[in-house]
Amino acid sequence: MPEIEGQQFLQADFWLDVIPPENKPINYLEIGAHSGVNLLSVARLYANHPDSRLWCVDPWADYDQYREYKGQQDHSYGCFNRNISNFELSDKVVALRGFSNDKIPELADDSFDIIYIDGNHEPEFVMEDAVLSFRKLKIGGVLIFDDYGFDGPDGTSKGIDGFLSGYHKRIEVIRTKWTTWGLAQVFLRKIN
Repeated sequence: MPEIEGQQFLQADFWLDVIPPENKPINYLEIGAHSGVNLLSVARLYANHPDSRLWCVDPWADYDQYREYKGQQDHSYGCFNRNISNFELSDKVVALRGFSNDKIPELADDSFDIIYIDGNHEPEFVMEDAVLSFRKLKIGGVLIFDDYGFDGPDGTSKGIDGFLSGYHKRIEVIRTKWTTWGLAQVFLRKIN
């Protein structure tokens, strides 16, 4: 097995008891791909079918709202490309390099089975990613927010709670699952 480059966060392994894998094609969208490590996990667990496709959106660029990754983006993008190539996923992965508010609207509505939001953690960006992504989610599809609780009560939780409140008639919250590192992931299903 090839070596994985980059941060070792295999979130999809954490999803198994909430989203059981099925042997069928899926369309998956990830907002915030970083080095692609989570995408590798999703491919292994959920996208084994040859017709499965994995999209990801990431600017892989420095910008003021994400200072903690300043100067690391070219390295992350290189790791991403090597990971996808080394694990022979180039035929399944569509990487959209750019900001989510520009790239998500380009995708087909009602086309994704699972969407994972792990982009910019500022509340307004989390909520914007959710609103834009929700249009792309199939009815019955699952949307996952990462890092609920990041930066305290004024961080990701504000954006996630705002979305949950505004869309409460169109979603079913499946579960909020707390991680061993003190943050949570919120899983919801689109019901209409």
